[in-house]
Amino acid sequence: MADHFGAHGLAFDALLLAVPVTAIAGLRSVADRLDGKADPTHAYAWALVLAFLLVATAARAPSVGDPSVPTVARSALIACVVVFCLQALAALAAELKDNPGRNGS
Repeated sequence: MADHFGAHGLAFDALLLAVPVTAIAGLRSVADRLDGKADPTHAYAWALVLAFLLVATAARAPSVGDPSVPTVARSALIACVVVFCLQALAALAAELKDNPGRNGS
């Protein structure tokens, strides 16, 4: 969104901030998995998101002031959103499987 409104430096700073935040979330997911609290797919999903964010950040770095966003950076961010959507759908499916009698009321 920041790139769309012309704040290219802010968009890059947001990417830079997202990398360590994602790494911390991924490490927490691994810790939860080791404690037996989480499914291993969560850790893999965070690893994928971190990899896509690193690609997006690396692709965006040389052209911070440039109004055009590199295609690979845009594609990597879209891939992050797809991973999050798949993760949400998997969580929903697991919830529905665990509670088949609930009708939402």
